[in-house]
Amino acid sequence: MSQTIKVISFDLDDTLWPCKPTILRAEERLYQWLNEHVPAITVKYDINQLREMRRLLLDRYPELAYDLTQLRIRSFEVLAEEFELADDWIVPAFEVFYEARQQVTLFDDVRPVLDELVKSFSLVSLTNGNADTVKTGVDHWFDHALNSATVGKLKSEPDIYRQVQKMTDVHAQQMVHIGDDPLNDVSGAKSAGVSAIWLNRDQKPWTLDSCEPDAVIHSLHELPDLIRELSSETVD
Repeated sequence: MSQTIKVISFDLDDTLWPCKPTILRAEERLYQWLNEHVPAITVKYDINQLREMRRLLLDRYPELAYDLTQLRIRSFEVLAEEFELADDWIVPAFEVFYEARQQVTLFDDVRPVLDELVKSFSLVSLTNGNADTVKTGVDHWFDHALNSATVGKLKSEPDIYRQVQKMTDVHAQQMVHIGDDPLNDVSGAKSAGVSAIWLNRDQKPWTLDSCEPDAVIHSLHELPDLIRELSSETVD
């Protein structure tokens, strides 16, 4: 029988906008703020050392991998302990980073494609990060926005995709996920029985042995026709 696609879920970082320049700018803004308000930290540590400290902190607290907000706040708490500082700067510091982190520049193919798809499908955003769909200006395209912190699991696991199915009242076969990351997007979606489209903007080789994407695209402009093809496929 024909299985109609009803829900399309999208990753955010590196799918709708480039992530690295966004985070680097936000961290630079944060470092400037720390230099002005908590100079003891910036006298001892440069921005790269602070990044490395946060990476090492994740090794100590792997359970924070699905909650990057708490990981960054915990990194501030560790600094407050090291320098014997009051903690009244921690929330303002995070807010500086968080607001800057939402200043994204969409890839050129995002607006026209989502404008088209939203007319026929329910769109959902899924992320391991702490991008806010309202603050980034993409909320009008999405019926639901989920992140790994609220679900309690990374996108490499099936939980967040199953949550989407419950929220939208669809079967796994009626849902397609699109993202750039082989593990978090493709493997994660397929572990929940969801078709996964790999957005490979940079022509990278496929590196996972455990699974393969159901389709590969290099631009979102390819997506509407592909979704129509998947909707018309016959399934058992």
